[in-house]
Amino acid sequence: MKLTSRLFVVAVVVVITSLAQQAVLAQGVLLRSIGATNAAVGGTATAMPIDASGALMWNPGSISALKKNEMSFGLELIQAHSRVDSSVPAMGLSGSTKGEIGVVPAPSMAFVWSTSRRSPFTYGLGMAAIGGAASLYPHKPLGQDDSNPVLKDYGRSANVIVLQVTPTVSAQLTERLSVGVAPIIDLASLNINPMSLGTLHDDPLMTYGTRYVWGGGFQIGALYDFQNHFKGGFMFKSPIWAEKLYFTGTTESQDPGTVNFDLNLPMTLSAGISYDGIRNTIIGMDVRYLDYSHTAGFDKGINMTNDPGRVEGLDWESVFSINLGLERKINNRLKGRLGYCWNENPIPSRSAALSISAPLIAEHIFSCGFGYTFAKDLELSAAYSHAVYAKVSGPIPGSPIGGTVTSTLYGNSLFASITKRW
Repeated sequence: MKLTSRLFVVAVVVVITSLAQQAVLAQGVLLRSIGATNAAVGGTATAMPIDASGALMWNPGSISALKKNEMSFGLELIQAHSRVDSSVPAMGLSGSTKGEIGVVPAPSMAFVWSTSRRSPFTYGLGMAAIGGAASLYPHKPLGQDDSNPVLKDYGRSANVIVLQVTPTVSAQLTERLSVGVAPIIDLASLNINPMSLGTLHDDPLMTYGTRYVWGGGFQIGALYDFQNHFKGGFMFKSPIWAEKLYFTGTTESQDPGTVNFDLNLPMTLSAGISYDGIRNTIIGMDVRYLDYSHTAGFDKGINMTNDPGRVEGLDWESVFSINLGLERKINNRLKGRLGYCWNENPIPSRSAALSISAPLIAEHIFSCGFGYTFAKDLELSAAYSHAVYAKVSGPIPGSPIGGTVTSTLYGNSLFASITKRW
Protein backbone atom coordinates (compact mmCIF):
# COMPACT_ATOMS: atom_id res chain seq x y z
CA MET A 1 0.00 0.00 0.00
CA LYS A 2 1.40 3.39 -0.95
CA LEU A 3 2.42 5.91 1.73
CA THR A 4 -0.43 8.30 0.88
CA SER A 5 -2.98 5.50 1.26
CA ARG A 6 -1.45 4.50 4.60
CA LEU A 7 -1.65 8.08 5.83
CA PHE A 8 -5.29 8.27 4.79
CA VAL A 9 -6.12 5.05 6.67
CA VAL A 10 -4.39 6.46 9.78
CA ALA A 11 -6.41 9.69 9.47
CA VAL A 12 -9.69 7.77 9.25
CA VAL A 13 -8.80 5.66 12.30
CA VAL A 14 -7.84 8.76 14.32
CA VAL A 15 -11.12 10.51 13.46
CA ILE A 16 -13.21 7.43 14.29
CA THR A 17 -11.41 7.01 17.62
CA SER A 18 -11.73 10.65 18.67
CA LEU A 19 -15.43 10.79 17.78
CA ALA A 20 -16.17 7.53 19.57
CA GLN A 21 -14.61 8.92 22.73
CA GLN A 22 -17.02 11.85 22.62
CA ALA A 23 -19.73 9.59 22.46
CA VAL A 24 -30.83 14.21 14.59
CA LEU A 25 -28.41 15.06 12.82
CA ALA A 26 -30.22 17.41 10.51
CA GLN A 27 -30.50 20.71 8.66
CA GLY A 28 -33.50 21.87 10.66
CA VAL A 29 -36.20 19.23 10.30
CA LEU A 30 -34.58 17.70 7.18
CA LEU A 31 -31.89 15.04 7.45
CA ARG A 32 -28.68 16.26 5.86
CA SER A 33 -27.78 12.90 4.27
CA ILE A 34 -29.32 9.68 2.97
CA GLY A 35 -27.60 6.31 3.20
CA ALA A 36 -24.20 5.31 4.55
CA THR A 37 -22.13 6.53 1.59
CA ASN A 38 -23.73 9.97 1.46
CA ALA A 39 -23.58 10.29 5.26
CA ALA A 40 -19.87 9.42 5.40
CA VAL A 41 -19.00 12.33 3.07
CA GLY A 42 -21.05 14.81 5.10
CA GLY A 43 -24.10 14.75 2.83
CA THR A 44 -22.09 16.15 -0.10
CA ALA A 45 -23.69 15.08 -3.39
CA THR A 46 -24.86 17.93 -5.67
CA ALA A 47 -21.75 17.65 -7.88
CA MET A 48 -20.31 14.49 -6.33
CA PRO A 49 -22.43 11.55 -7.56
CA ILE A 50 -20.76 8.58 -5.88
CA ASP A 51 -23.94 6.71 -4.92
CA ALA A 52 -27.59 6.49 -5.92
CA SER A 53 -29.10 7.63 -2.60
CA GLY A 54 -27.18 10.91 -2.43
CA ALA A 55 -27.67 11.65 -6.12
CA LEU A 56 -31.45 11.13 -5.97
CA MET A 57 -31.74 13.27 -2.84
CA TRP A 58 -29.53 16.21 -3.82
CA ASN A 59 -29.41 16.41 -7.64
CA PRO A 60 -31.65 14.38 -9.97
CA GLY A 61 -29.49 15.43 -12.94
CA SER A 62 -26.45 13.71 -11.44
CA ILE A 63 -27.74 10.13 -11.73
CA SER A 64 -26.58 10.16 -15.37
CA ALA A 65 -22.99 10.30 -14.07
CA LEU A 66 -23.21 7.06 -12.09
CA LYS A 67 -20.99 4.54 -13.85
CA LYS A 68 -23.32 1.55 -13.44
CA ASN A 69 -26.90 0.63 -12.63
CA GLU A 70 -27.30 0.53 -8.88
CA MET A 71 -29.65 -0.60 -6.13
CA SER A 72 -29.03 0.04 -2.44
CA PHE A 73 -30.78 -0.48 0.88
CA GLY A 74 -29.77 1.42 3.99
CA LEU A 75 -30.64 2.06 7.62
CA GLU A 76 -29.70 4.93 9.91
CA LEU A 77 -29.95 4.68 13.70
CA ILE A 78 -30.10 8.08 15.40
CA GLN A 79 -29.55 8.68 19.09
CA ALA A 80 -29.96 12.29 20.13
CA HIS A 81 -29.22 13.52 23.66
CA SER A 82 -31.29 16.55 24.63
CA ARG A 83 -31.97 18.54 27.77
CA VAL A 84 -34.29 21.40 28.67
CA ASP A 85 -33.49 23.86 31.49
CA SER A 86 -35.69 26.70 32.68
CA SER A 87 -35.69 29.24 35.46
CA VAL A 88 -37.86 32.00 36.92
CA PRO A 89 -35.44 34.03 39.09
CA ALA A 90 -38.18 36.20 40.59
CA MET A 91 -39.71 33.09 42.21
CA GLY A 92 -36.44 31.30 42.90
CA LEU A 93 -37.40 28.45 40.56
CA SER A 94 -35.12 26.50 38.26
CA GLY A 95 -34.78 22.97 36.96
CA SER A 96 -33.19 20.72 34.39
CA THR A 97 -34.72 17.71 32.62
CA LYS A 98 -33.00 15.19 30.40
CA GLY A 99 -34.81 13.97 27.32
CA GLU A 100 -35.71 10.27 27.14
CA ILE A 101 -35.67 9.63 23.39
CA GLY A 102 -34.07 6.28 22.63
CA VAL A 103 -32.86 5.21 19.21
CA VAL A 104 -34.75 6.42 16.13
CA PRO A 105 -34.53 4.39 12.86
CA ALA A 106 -34.47 5.98 9.39
CA PRO A 107 -34.54 3.51 6.44
CA SER A 108 -33.69 4.27 2.80
CA MET A 109 -33.79 2.63 -0.62
CA ALA A 110 -32.43 3.84 -3.98
CA PHE A 111 -32.59 2.40 -7.49
CA VAL A 112 -30.92 3.87 -10.59
CA TRP A 113 -30.78 2.25 -14.02
CA SER A 114 -30.34 2.98 -17.71
CA THR A 115 -31.87 0.82 -20.45
CA SER A 116 -28.65 0.90 -22.51
CA ARG A 117 -25.36 2.75 -22.70
CA ARG A 118 -26.50 4.45 -25.91
CA SER A 119 -29.68 5.81 -24.34
CA PRO A 120 -29.47 9.44 -23.12
CA PHE A 121 -31.94 8.69 -20.32
CA THR A 122 -31.29 7.36 -16.84
CA TYR A 123 -34.12 6.52 -14.45
CA GLY A 124 -34.23 6.42 -10.68
CA LEU A 125 -36.46 5.78 -7.71
CA GLY A 126 -35.70 6.88 -4.16
CA MET A 127 -37.65 5.98 -1.01
CA ALA A 128 -36.38 7.24 2.33
CA ALA A 129 -37.08 8.85 5.65
CA ILE A 130 -35.80 12.35 4.87
CA GLY A 131 -36.78 14.26 8.01
CA GLY A 132 -38.02 14.01 11.55
CA ALA A 133 -37.57 14.67 15.23
CA ALA A 134 -38.21 12.93 18.53
CA SER A 135 -38.26 14.00 22.17
CA LEU A 136 -39.76 12.99 25.50
CA TYR A 137 -39.65 15.12 28.67
CA PRO A 138 -41.51 13.89 31.79
CA HIS A 139 -43.74 16.13 33.90
CA LYS A 140 -41.82 17.99 36.65
CA PRO A 141 -44.39 19.67 38.94
CA LEU A 142 -43.37 22.48 41.25
CA GLY A 143 -42.41 21.36 44.73
CA GLN A 144 -40.22 18.47 43.62
CA ASP A 145 -36.47 18.68 44.15
CA ASP A 146 -35.88 18.55 40.40
CA SER A 147 -38.88 20.72 39.42
CA ASN A 148 -38.62 22.46 36.07
CA PRO A 149 -40.80 25.59 35.62
CA VAL A 150 -41.38 25.04 31.91
CA LEU A 151 -42.62 21.48 32.62
CA LYS A 152 -44.65 22.35 35.73
CA ASP A 153 -48.07 21.79 34.11
CA TYR A 154 -47.37 18.83 31.79
CA GLY A 155 -44.61 16.84 30.17
CA ARG A 156 -43.77 17.17 26.50
CA SER A 157 -43.24 14.68 23.71
CA ALA A 158 -42.76 14.69 19.95
CA ASN A 159 -42.44 12.03 17.28
CA VAL A 160 -42.13 13.34 13.72
CA ILE A 161 -41.22 11.34 10.62
CA VAL A 162 -41.32 12.33 6.95
CA LEU A 163 -41.16 9.62 4.27
CA GLN A 164 -40.36 10.67 0.70
CA VAL A 165 -40.66 8.97 -2.69
CA THR A 166 -38.82 10.47 -5.70
CA PRO A 167 -39.36 8.87 -9.14
CA THR A 168 -36.63 10.48 -11.25
CA VAL A 169 -35.51 10.81 -14.86
CA SER A 170 -32.25 12.37 -16.07
CA ALA A 171 -31.22 13.18 -19.65
CA GLN A 172 -27.65 13.47 -20.93
CA LEU A 173 -28.14 16.50 -23.19
CA THR A 174 -24.50 16.86 -24.24
CA GLU A 175 -21.23 15.15 -23.44
CA ARG A 176 -20.82 17.56 -20.54
CA LEU A 177 -24.35 18.46 -19.40
CA SER A 178 -27.10 16.34 -17.85
CA VAL A 179 -30.40 17.54 -16.38
CA GLY A 180 -32.98 15.75 -14.29
CA VAL A 181 -36.42 16.18 -12.82
CA ALA A 182 -38.36 14.37 -10.10
CA PRO A 183 -41.85 14.73 -8.70
CA ILE A 184 -41.87 14.36 -4.91
CA ILE A 185 -44.45 12.46 -2.87
CA ASP A 186 -44.30 12.78 0.93
CA LEU A 187 -46.10 10.97 3.72
CA ALA A 188 -45.69 12.42 7.20
CA SER A 189 -46.74 11.64 10.73
CA LEU A 190 -46.46 14.34 13.39
CA ASN A 191 -47.34 13.67 17.01
CA ILE A 192 -46.71 16.53 19.45
CA ASN A 193 -48.20 16.58 22.93
CA PRO A 194 -49.24 19.09 24.09
CA MET A 195 -50.04 20.62 20.69
CA SER A 196 -49.66 24.39 20.85
CA LEU A 197 -49.59 25.12 17.09
CA GLY A 198 -52.88 26.76 16.14
CA THR A 199 -53.92 27.13 19.79
CA LEU A 200 -53.31 29.55 22.65
CA HIS A 201 -49.81 29.13 24.05
CA ASP A 202 -51.14 29.03 27.62
CA ASP A 203 -54.00 26.63 26.77
CA PRO A 204 -52.60 24.00 24.36
CA LEU A 205 -54.36 20.88 23.13
CA MET A 206 -53.62 17.66 25.00
CA THR A 207 -53.93 15.40 21.99
CA TYR A 208 -55.51 11.98 21.61
CA GLY A 209 -53.76 11.57 18.28
CA THR A 210 -53.52 12.65 14.68
CA ARG A 211 -53.56 11.20 11.17
CA TYR A 212 -50.99 10.79 8.40
CA VAL A 213 -50.79 13.64 5.92
CA TRP A 214 -49.74 13.64 2.26
CA GLY A 215 -47.67 16.27 0.53
CA GLY A 216 -46.00 16.87 -2.79
CA GLY A 217 -43.61 19.02 -4.76
CA PHE A 218 -40.84 18.64 -7.31
CA GLN A 219 -37.10 19.03 -7.79
CA ILE A 220 -34.92 19.77 -10.79
CA GLY A 221 -31.17 19.58 -11.12
CA ALA A 222 -28.23 19.80 -13.49
CA LEU A 223 -24.67 18.46 -13.54
CA TYR A 224 -21.93 19.93 -15.72
CA ASP A 225 -18.61 18.16 -16.33
CA PHE A 226 -15.88 20.69 -17.11
CA GLN A 227 -13.68 17.76 -18.26
CA ASN A 228 -10.69 19.12 -16.35
CA HIS A 229 -11.39 17.01 -13.23
CA PHE A 230 -14.02 19.51 -12.02
CA LYS A 231 -17.79 19.03 -11.96
CA GLY A 232 -20.43 21.58 -10.99
CA GLY A 233 -24.03 20.95 -9.97
CA PHE A 234 -27.20 22.77 -9.02
CA MET A 235 -30.51 21.62 -7.52
CA PHE A 236 -33.81 23.37 -6.86
CA LYS A 237 -36.37 21.66 -4.64
CA SER A 238 -39.79 23.27 -4.35
CA PRO A 239 -41.61 23.63 -1.04
CA ILE A 240 -43.45 20.46 -0.10
CA TRP A 241 -47.09 21.51 0.02
CA ALA A 242 -48.92 19.28 2.50
CA GLU A 243 -52.43 18.64 3.76
CA LYS A 244 -53.41 20.41 6.96
CA LEU A 245 -52.31 18.70 10.13
CA TYR A 246 -55.28 17.47 12.12
CA PHE A 247 -55.31 16.92 15.89
CA THR A 248 -58.08 16.12 18.33
CA GLY A 249 -58.03 16.23 22.13
CA THR A 250 -58.84 18.44 25.08
CA THR A 251 -57.38 21.75 26.15
CA GLU A 252 -55.71 22.28 29.52
CA SER A 253 -59.04 23.71 30.67
CA GLN A 254 -60.66 20.34 29.74
CA ASP A 255 -62.61 21.69 26.77
CA PRO A 256 -62.78 19.31 23.76
CA GLY A 257 -61.12 20.69 20.66
CA THR A 258 -59.50 20.09 17.30
CA VAL A 259 -56.65 21.76 15.49
CA ASN A 260 -56.16 22.15 11.74
CA PHE A 261 -52.76 23.62 10.92
CA ASP A 262 -50.70 24.25 7.77
CA LEU A 263 -47.14 22.94 8.01
CA ASN A 264 -45.06 22.55 4.83
CA LEU A 265 -41.40 21.74 4.17
CA PRO A 266 -39.09 24.51 2.92
CA MET A 267 -37.85 25.31 -0.56
CA THR A 268 -34.23 24.16 -0.87
CA LEU A 269 -31.41 25.33 -3.13
CA SER A 270 -28.14 23.43 -3.42
CA ALA A 271 -25.02 24.23 -5.45
CA GLY A 272 -21.93 22.05 -5.49
CA ILE A 273 -18.50 21.44 -6.95
CA SER A 274 -16.23 18.38 -6.98
CA TYR A 275 -12.66 17.59 -8.02
CA ASP A 276 -11.15 14.19 -8.89
CA GLY A 277 -7.71 15.26 -10.15
CA ILE A 278 -5.93 13.54 -7.26
CA ARG A 279 -5.38 9.87 -8.01
CA ASN A 280 -8.01 7.57 -6.44
CA THR A 281 -9.55 10.55 -4.63
CA ILE A 282 -12.61 12.74 -5.06
CA ILE A 283 -13.45 15.77 -2.93
CA GLY A 284 -16.57 17.90 -3.02
CA MET A 285 -18.44 20.78 -1.43
CA ASP A 286 -22.12 21.73 -1.35
CA VAL A 287 -23.65 25.04 -0.30
CA ARG A 288 -27.38 24.90 0.54
CA TYR A 289 -30.15 27.28 1.46
CA LEU A 290 -33.31 26.18 3.27
CA ASP A 291 -36.08 28.78 3.23
CA TYR A 292 -37.88 28.18 6.53
CA SER A 293 -38.81 31.83 7.06
CA HIS A 294 -41.18 31.82 4.04
CA THR A 295 -42.68 28.36 4.64
CA ALA A 296 -46.17 27.82 6.06
CA GLY A 297 -45.95 26.70 9.68
CA PHE A 298 -42.43 28.05 10.16
CA ASP A 299 -42.90 31.67 9.03
CA LYS A 300 -44.95 33.07 11.91
CA GLY A 301 -44.75 32.99 15.70
CA ILE A 302 -47.05 33.96 18.56
CA ASN A 303 -49.72 36.46 17.54
CA MET A 304 -49.47 39.54 19.74
CA THR A 305 -52.05 41.76 18.00
CA ASN A 306 -55.52 40.70 16.84
CA ASP A 307 -55.50 37.25 18.52
CA PRO A 308 -53.05 37.60 21.41
CA GLY A 309 -51.34 34.44 22.57
CA ARG A 310 -52.26 32.21 19.61
CA VAL A 311 -49.33 30.23 18.21
CA GLU A 312 -49.40 30.69 14.43
CA GLY A 313 -46.09 28.99 13.69
CA LEU A 314 -42.68 27.94 14.95
CA ASP A 315 -41.02 31.22 13.93
CA TRP A 316 -37.88 29.68 12.39
CA GLU A 317 -35.30 31.49 10.29
CA SER A 318 -33.95 30.51 6.87
CA VAL A 319 -30.49 28.94 7.03
CA PHE A 320 -27.40 28.17 4.96
CA SER A 321 -25.32 25.03 5.23
CA ILE A 322 -21.92 23.92 3.91
CA ASN A 323 -21.16 20.25 3.31
CA LEU A 324 -17.63 18.94 2.69
CA GLY A 325 -16.77 15.40 1.65
CA LEU A 326 -13.83 13.24 0.62
CA GLU A 327 -13.66 9.67 -0.72
CA ARG A 328 -10.38 7.85 -1.33
CA LYS A 329 -9.89 4.42 -2.87
CA ILE A 330 -7.48 2.51 -0.62
CA ASN A 331 -7.25 -0.62 -2.78
CA ASN A 332 -9.44 -2.59 -5.19
CA ARG A 333 -11.90 -3.45 -2.42
CA LEU A 334 -11.74 -0.69 0.21
CA LYS A 335 -12.75 2.98 0.12
CA GLY A 336 -12.39 5.45 3.00
CA ARG A 337 -14.66 8.48 3.45
CA LEU A 338 -14.67 11.65 5.57
CA GLY A 339 -17.20 14.47 5.85
CA TYR A 340 -18.24 17.60 7.69
CA CYS A 341 -21.46 19.62 7.70
CA TRP A 342 -22.00 23.07 9.15
CA ASN A 343 -25.44 24.63 9.16
CA GLU A 344 -26.93 27.64 10.85
CA ASN A 345 -29.33 27.11 13.74
CA PRO A 346 -32.86 27.83 12.40
CA ILE A 347 -34.32 28.47 15.88
CA PRO A 348 -33.75 32.06 17.09
CA SER A 349 -33.66 32.94 20.77
CA ARG A 350 -37.13 34.49 20.64
CA SER A 351 -38.58 31.11 19.57
CA ALA A 352 -36.62 28.81 21.88
CA ALA A 353 -39.68 28.00 23.99
CA LEU A 354 -41.80 27.12 20.95
CA SER A 355 -39.39 24.38 19.87
CA ILE A 356 -38.80 22.56 23.16
CA SER A 357 -40.44 19.44 21.72
CA ALA A 358 -38.20 19.56 18.62
CA PRO A 359 -34.86 21.19 19.50
CA LEU A 360 -33.30 20.80 16.03
CA ILE A 361 -30.33 23.06 16.67
CA ALA A 362 -27.24 21.01 15.69
CA GLU A 363 -24.71 23.15 13.80
CA HIS A 364 -21.50 21.08 13.45
CA ILE A 365 -21.62 17.44 12.32
CA PHE A 366 -18.54 15.29 11.67
CA SER A 367 -18.71 11.98 9.84
CA CYS A 368 -16.53 9.12 8.61
CA GLY A 369 -17.02 5.72 7.05
CA PHE A 370 -15.91 3.14 4.53
CA GLY A 371 -17.11 1.02 1.65
CA TYR A 372 -15.93 -2.57 1.17
CA THR A 373 -16.56 -4.62 -1.97
CA PHE A 374 -16.77 -8.20 -0.67
CA ALA A 375 -18.12 -9.74 -3.91
CA LYS A 376 -18.32 -8.70 -7.55
CA ASP A 377 -20.14 -5.33 -7.69
CA LEU A 378 -21.54 -5.87 -4.18
CA GLU A 379 -20.51 -3.24 -1.62
CA LEU A 380 -21.10 -2.95 2.10
CA SER A 381 -20.89 0.60 3.45
CA ALA A 382 -20.92 1.91 7.01
CA ALA A 383 -20.69 5.39 8.52
CA TYR A 384 -20.70 7.22 11.82
CA SER A 385 -21.79 10.82 12.44
CA HIS A 386 -21.49 13.00 15.52
CA ALA A 387 -23.39 16.23 16.08
CA VAL A 388 -21.48 18.54 18.40
CA TYR A 389 -23.15 19.98 21.50
CA ALA A 390 -25.38 22.98 20.70
CA LYS A 391 -27.82 25.11 22.67
CA VAL A 392 -30.38 27.89 22.30
CA SER A 393 -31.89 30.09 25.06
CA GLY A 394 -34.82 32.47 25.12
CA PRO A 395 -37.68 33.89 27.19
CA ILE A 396 -40.67 31.93 28.46
CA PRO A 397 -43.62 33.40 26.48
CA GLY A 398 -46.36 35.07 28.49
CA SER A 399 -44.49 34.98 31.79
CA PRO A 400 -45.38 38.25 33.60
CA ILE A 401 -42.37 37.98 35.90
CA GLY A 402 -39.78 36.85 33.37
CA GLY A 403 -38.01 33.56 32.94
CA THR A 404 -35.77 31.75 30.49
CA VAL A 405 -35.71 28.36 28.81
CA THR A 406 -32.66 26.63 27.32
CA SER A 407 -32.53 23.59 25.04
CA THR A 408 -29.31 21.65 24.44
CA LEU A 409 -28.59 18.85 21.98
CA TYR A 410 -25.86 16.54 20.76
CA GLY A 411 -26.17 13.20 19.04
CA ASN A 412 -24.73 10.25 17.18
CA SER A 413 -25.81 8.25 14.15
CA LEU A 414 -24.77 4.88 12.78
CA PHE A 415 -25.39 4.00 9.13
CA ALA A 416 -25.18 0.76 7.17
CA SER A 417 -26.10 0.01 3.58
CA ILE A 418 -25.69 -2.71 0.98
CA THR A 419 -25.30 -1.79 -2.69
CA LYS A 420 -25.47 -3.94 -5.82
CA ARG A 421 -24.16 -2.59 -9.14
CA TRP A 422 -24.39 -4.08 -12.64
